[in-house]
Amino acid sequence: MPGLFHVRRGLMVQTDWPILVLTLVGDDARRQPLLTQLAEAGLSWQLLMGVDGRRGLPAEYLPLIDREAAQQQLRRPMTDCEFACALSHRTIYQTILDKGWAGAVVLEDDAILTPDFAEFLRGGFHRVKTMALLDYRFGRALRWQRRRVGRWTLYRAAQRATLTSAYTLSRKSAADLLAVTTPVSQAADWPADLHDLDAWLVVPRIADHNEPGAGPSHLEGTRRAVACQGKHRGRYLEARYWRGLIRRKLARKVGR
Repeated sequence: MPGLFHVRRGLMVQTDWPILVLTLVGDDARRQPLLTQLAEAGLSWQLLMGVDGRRGLPAEYLPLIDREAAQQQLRRPMTDCEFACALSHRTIYQTILDKGWAGAVVLEDDAILTPDFAEFLRGGFHRVKTMALLDYRFGRALRWQRRRVGRWTLYRAAQRATLTSAYTLSRKSAADLLAVTTPVSQAADWPADLHDLDAWLVVPRIADHNEPGAGPSHLEGTRRAVACQGKHRGRYLEARYWRGLIRRKLARKVGR
């Protein structure tokens, strides 16, 4: 049942910023390595059953998507699996608000934790005012927009990075993301400019992922789609486009 929670209490119970593991019904074997890592680190988690679009998008979700807008954004049809992924993350945003949580740590069920993951959380560094990407690809940032937290540096994202495999999200950012995903018309990573969302990139990353094609992934098409986002006719007439272009030119790669 989509949205159903299963709670596993570990040695370290996080009530204000719970760890949510986004998974699908029947993917027990796929998520077990991650759950084993969490258990060994003494961390508690909650399973959130996402939207399964592998056999078509369930009818109850059709009012929450806009296929025409997605076509305009991506310049191609958005697949049901891509919509399902975005809807699953939208469920997380809604849940944070409905539960009254200060925020949450979100892990897709194929995320791979680094040995530093538990230390980062125990230091409270995940409790950001907006959001922080714990894993990402194509991370670029303005080097002077940074701050130290323990042994890590947080860089403010200058543009879209990819992956939603591991991130931390405050209630404020959950509300912002819910607004831009009502209705869903873009891929899960990410439906808005990360710089506009005041998102931060954790360096070094504290979570990892399998390379494309090297491990289980329902959503690789979603991640490939991001490169096409935001391109539309007339953008050259928008001041926002030129501000973003200058920012991207000044940005430098961070992370791996």
